[in-house]
Amino acid sequence: MTTLSICFTGLSRDEEATVVSCFKQANARLGNRWLATPESEAGVLVIDMDSMYGQMSLMKALGSGRVLVALTASGRADTDYVLQRPVTVDSLVALLGRIDLDTPEPEAAEAVAPPAPAEVEPPAPPAPEPAAAAAAEVPAFEFAVAEIPEPATLAPSAPEPEPEPAPEPQAPAALRLSELLRPGALDGPVRLQLPDAPELVLDPASQTYLGGTALKPLLPYCSASFTGEELAAVAADALPALAARAGGSQPWSRLAWLCALAGGNGALAEGYGPGEKYRLLKWPQTEREFPKHFRIATVMMKGAADLAEVAQASGASLAEVIDFVNASLATGVVEPEAAPVASPDSAKGGLLARFRR
Repeated sequence: MTTLSICFTGLSRDEEATVVSCFKQANARLGNRWLATPESEAGVLVIDMDSMYGQMSLMKALGSGRVLVALTASGRADTDYVLQRPVTVDSLVALLGRIDLDTPEPEAAEAVAPPAPAEVEPPAPPAPEPAAAAAAEVPAFEFAVAEIPEPATLAPSAPEPEPEPAPEPQAPAALRLSELLRPGALDGPVRLQLPDAPELVLDPASQTYLGGTALKPLLPYCSASFTGEELAAVAADALPALAARAGGSQPWSRLAWLCALAGGNGALAEGYGPGEKYRLLKWPQTEREFPKHFRIATVMMKGAADLAEVAQASGASLAEVIDFVNASLATGVVEPEAAPVASPDSAKGGLLARFRR
């Protein structure tokens, strides 16, 4: 271990690379007299005193006879020298030059010190450096520090588990107008408003609605969906004034008829067959708004017929006939004709069978 060997310890990886680069440039200015070595072989230790393990590294190095340099931003430390942070090439040149000047050459020491005669007691060892003397006074503490593991061997603490994200709130279910008309769907009167339709007020208590006497303007409501935020509550005492403005209240059956008319799109309602015969029980009340329904109803009032026969006789398309039948089935105006039940004796021959016929 030579005095002109040096080691930088305790620095972060990035800062160590910067300091070593500055050292190489400073050493080149000084004629490359210095040698960077591992910590165990270095005569000069530059210790990062601002790091977590700087004090421990310093206590371990005390009493080792090495030249100790504190790398710090504070400018003060209990070491032989102080290297101010941040490190520059000029500051390293000045530090290395001071250490080189303060350290006597081995040849000059041999020339000054005369050879000791054999009978003369050996000279007393030179007084230790202040830092070495301080370490010699606390041997027990030095032993305790020696048991502390090196910084590199300390296992990193396990990261705390990240908290699980809170579940996102689910959006309220959207309901169609036909679902709002079901019993129990609404707790009280509500107001609906679409930009391309008149205002619609539903009153579940009386099973009526306010929205005018015409049905066609309310068609946009049949294809829309509504959440709880779009249902504005209406006070019960405000209903009479709203009814007067809307021209009176209308039964929910008209809205149910309209929802079934617009919801099929030419497909027969589930549970009914296209080959069945259907008959009209009473005259519908919407023929003025839907002129083709007048012709369809006229044909169906004559007697039960299947959908194709009604379409051919009325001049309406099959899809229009199906939509009309869907709406009338939903309100009980149309019903399918029940197939006749065959008598068990009808298949038997003889006089009794003919008499019954």
